[in-house]
Amino acid sequence: MKKAMFMVLGFLPLTLLSQLTTNSFVHNSISRDYLTYQPAVYTGNSAVPLVIALHGLGDNMNNFTNISMNLIADTANFIVVTPQAILETQITNSTAWNSGAQAFGFTLNPTIDDIGFLNELIDTISANYNIDSQRIYFCGFSMGGFMSQRLACESNTQIAAIASVAGTIGGAINCSPGRAVPVCHFHGTADGTVAYSGNQYGNDAEDLVEFWALNNSCGSSPTVTILPDLANDGYTVTHSLYDGCTDNADVEFYSVDAAGHEWLSPPPTNDIFYTAEIWKFFQKHSLSLNPVDVTELETCKGLEIFPNPSSGNIQLKTQNGDTKILVYSVSGQLIFEDQVAEKQQTLDLTHLPNGSYYLNVINRGETIVEKLQIIH
Repeated sequence: MKKAMFMVLGFLPLTLLSQLTTNSFVHNSISRDYLTYQPAVYTGNSAVPLVIALHGLGDNMNNFTNISMNLIADTANFIVVTPQAILETQITNSTAWNSGAQAFGFTLNPTIDDIGFLNELIDTISANYNIDSQRIYFCGFSMGGFMSQRLACESNTQIAAIASVAGTIGGAINCSPGRAVPVCHFHGTADGTVAYSGNQYGNDAEDLVEFWALNNSCGSSPTVTILPDLANDGYTVTHSLYDGCTDNADVEFYSVDAAGHEWLSPPPTNDIFYTAEIWKFFQKHSLSLNPVDVTELETCKGLEIFPNPSSGNIQLKTQNGDTKILVYSVSGQLIFEDQVAEKQQTLDLTHLPNGSYYLNVINRGETIVEKLQIIH
């Protein structure tokens, strides 16, 4: 396996570094390093999501902060952790996850307990921050994507969803999740490192998506959308959504025609910004995102949303005013946004066509996600 199989990227510039701290603990007699980003809006009064981002082969935790997940955390209010892989000295002399990515019968760092390390990392962060245990997510690029897929395969019940960019299920992994796992995958059709088709390190991109759609008992045919081709980058993006899945564990796939082994940036550079789409996917999924009744919402969240299903006129009650309302389509597109000041409001969504939507209610730093059904 050659180091060239995973590239180190140049990313977007990162600001607000004052909230970024370097940390470590000993796992299996090895000191493991990680970066923690606490956004300025975090107070500790309400539980917030945790996003753990895994770098690629030969990369490092400092460089990988440049995917700008930290900037999204500044407004969405979640903790970002970027851990460091261990240096592999037998073949590549590069940092590498024990991800199951395999070539010519070899895997990298096969004796390193990265699964145990990442589980302990979740526990460590949860002990130091007010983390919502129902909203813990992993994402990764290339080998970090392979590692995220391995975590999903091994059915870590702490993980609500994963996203991978240019990294599939490694050839050394026997993937038997035992549950439905929400998965979002991004892959360029011209990837010369981890091939879209003919991937020698694991399964192909389309095979990966079909595996998860079958595992999650999703609908047989995805909803396919071509994203607007606005950027002059030579790429076109096809989005496939598999919904109707067990436990709302949707599977999403972004196939980027002509794109290589890269993490795409915001417009006008590219038509799609992977980091933003990953967060949109994550915020739709929680270990407890199955439909809940109004009684549970009132008791646990101080929120009432009714009727649901509805024709589009929805009553919203909160214990406090100053609430931000976001409505997303099932494909993750923001289609409605409003800021309401009163504790009780009527939302007019009658202009939306019949179908399912995700309502995000942000009140005093806490985000609540409810699935809506519009029926005229």
